[in-house]
Parts: sequence; structure tokens; C-alpha cells
Amino acid sequence: MAQTIPASTTDSQETSPENPAWFRYVLGQYPTGVTLITSAHDGDTAGMVVGTFSSVSLDPPLVAFMPDVRSTSWPKIQEAGSFCANILTAGQQDVCRAFSRKAEDRFTANTWGDTPSGSPRLEGAAAWIDCDIENVIRAGDHDIVIGRVKALGVGESKELPLLFLRGGYGSFSIPSIVSPATALTRHVKVADAARPEIEALAKELDLEVLVSGVVDDSVVVLTAAGVGSSPSGAPSRVGVSFGLAAPLAPLHVAWAGEAAESRWIANARSVVGHLEPEVARAELQQVRDVGYAVSAGAATAAEFERMVVVPSDTAAPDLSGVLPRLLERTATTGPVSIDDPSGVTSLHAPVFDPFGQVAVTLTLNGFAGTESIAHLAQCRDRMLAAAAAVTEAIGGHHPAR
Repeated sequence: MAQTIPASTTDSQETSPENPAWFRYVLGQYPTGVTLITSAHDGDTAGMVVGTFSSVSLDPPLVAFMPDVRSTSWPKIQEAGSFCANILTAGQQDVCRAFSRKAEDRFTANTWGDTPSGSPRLEGAAAWIDCDIENVIRAGDHDIVIGRVKALGVGESKELPLLFLRGGYGSFSIPSIVSPATALTRHVKVADAARPEIEALAKELDLEVLVSGVVDDSVVVLTAAGVGSSPSGAPSRVGVSFGLAAPLAPLHVAWAGEAAESRWIANARSVVGHLEPEVARAELQQVRDVGYAVSAGAATAAEFERMVVVPSDTAAPDLSGVLPRLLERTATTGPVSIDDPSGVTSLHAPVFDPFGQVAVTLTLNGFAGTESIAHLAQCRDRMLAAAAAVTEAIGGHHPAR
């Protein structure tokens, strides 16, 4: 006899999977992304919406989707031998509806780009993945299609992905995102304590706010809020990392003692070769004097962004194109200050733990580089107040107190 459990309606439903309606209802509690699969073959285009697109393998790069065997579009895609998976944004529900009902203008009503396979790539999609069909496996009333990735990229839209949940389409809200990396477990309490503060800060200032910690001589972004305000439309920096090397991330070193300072300088020297320790230590002294750090230089920030914006578990970012610029600027003009606001790109504040050491740092990101001193000072003060609130929440204190 099948067990019965109360459903979300007034009726009870059997737990048996033989009930198709109940099967759909239960599985509908799990949100899935909405992806448009497109192909082109002999001048004929085909497209179908699926909620089953997934990553399969990194090496080799494989993805999968699972079309219904009764689909009239899937045979055309299979015949083409290749496809492009277009991950729809929350603002592309009209595209989803048009392809779901096979509207006659579903291709002509939208703008398309090219892919190496020749499959149509939807402009404005959150991401696109161009593939050759590697294998097709029959599984019940669906096929499992394995695609070998040939090329892929992200779109310029800041829209979050479209989701299918409980029988309807929609989007979700991300006030903040937390990295799941197990190596960061000791930072979890601090990150959780910071989330209300950074969410309020991001909303108030309309800037991206990052929380970063140090793991094994690397700075890792633990949490992000205001991700829609991130420069270049990047969806999130959570999980990205870079080496703790002078003059990067001086807040993590300024109160950590002589051994940490020496390692910070040595890490930079291994990248750039010769380095004057006095230049790096001037940066640390500036941070200790004012209690926060400033980053400037749009070109350098863009290069840094390019190097570290994509999280990687295989290799550390190559900072050889960034560190020399930063060190040369520090050596020429001294540490950056908001008293000279030209080109300021971000502000950073320390959160201290109960031992008076920097637990994490807060970063205000997304300045245009043209802000006034008064505006930067206002943002700085608000950031420092948030950092102090997180320090208090975790029972920390400034080492000078």
C-alpha cells in the first residue's frame, strides 16, 4: 500500500511515482533554469525551450539537455548535429513563450548572432554554449543529449536567469551570494554576520559590496551584494581569487606583523622580480594611518578585472600585467588617497576579529572614477561604519584599542 502525505492543497496525493500529475507537482518544487536550444541545418532553423540543461563534465567540456521524444523540433536539431544552448534571462519570458507555442515570428522577432557551429545565438541571453552532439541516450519518454562544447560566453545583460518553478516562470532575487567553497568554512560566521550590513550598504549607495578573506595566501571573494551594480555587468565575483601580493589587498597585511609583510612582499617579487620593500611598506603605513584602502586607475582595474573575474579551481590568475603598474604608480605618486579622487575605482575597509586581526575586508566597487571628494568621503564613512558594525557583531576589536 502506498503511503499518503498531505499536499499543499486540501487533498492528499499518493507518493507513488505512477501518478503523472503528482510526479510533475513534486518535481516542480525544484527550480530549473530555462534554456533555448537552437540549431540551423540546410537553411532551416529550429528551436525548443527546455528546463533540463545541465553541465556534465569539465574534461572534456560536456553539457546535456533532455528533450521529449515527441518533440517536433528535436529531430531537426539532432539532424543538424550541433546546437547552441541560450540561457534565457528573466526579461526574456516573451522569447520563452514564443518558442513554447511555436510562434511563426519566433526567429524573426529576435536578434541573433553567429556561433562556430552555425547555430543561432540569441542576443541578450545570460549565456550561450555552442556544442556538437556527442551522444544521444534514450531514457523513458525523453532523450539524454550529450553535447561537446566548442565555444561559450556570457551576455551583456545584468538580468538574472529565468527560472521555472511550481508550474510558472519567474526570477529570483539575490540580495547577496555566498561562496560554497569548503576551504572557507572558518569565514562562514563572519560572512553571515556581514550580509545584512553589506545588503543595506549596497542598496543605500547603489554600489557593489564585496566581502573578501584570505585562504592559503590567496584573497577570495566570500560574499557579494548589489551584484547588479558590478562593473561591466559581471553577474558576481563570488569565488574569484587572486594572490596576496604587494601592493594588492594591503588591509589583510597591515596589522598582521612583520612575517606577513615579508611574505606579501616576497609574493610580489616572485611575479615582478625586483621590488623596493619601502614602496610596499609605504602602502601598509598609509592603510594603518587612515584605517582603510583606496584603489585607483581605470586601465589597471580593467586589466585586473579581466584576469580575476572568472573563478577557477585549476590555476591562479596571472598578475604579471597588473602588479608592475600598481607598484610603479605607488613608487611615483605614493599611496592612493581620496584627497586626489581622479580615477578612484574602489574603497576597502577592514573587519577585525576578537584577536585584533583582519578577519575579512569590505570593498565598495563600481565607482566611475569621476566622483567628487565629498561623495567618496560619504561612501567611505558609510563603509567604515558598516565594517565597524560587523566587527562588533563578531566580538572583534581594532588592534589599536
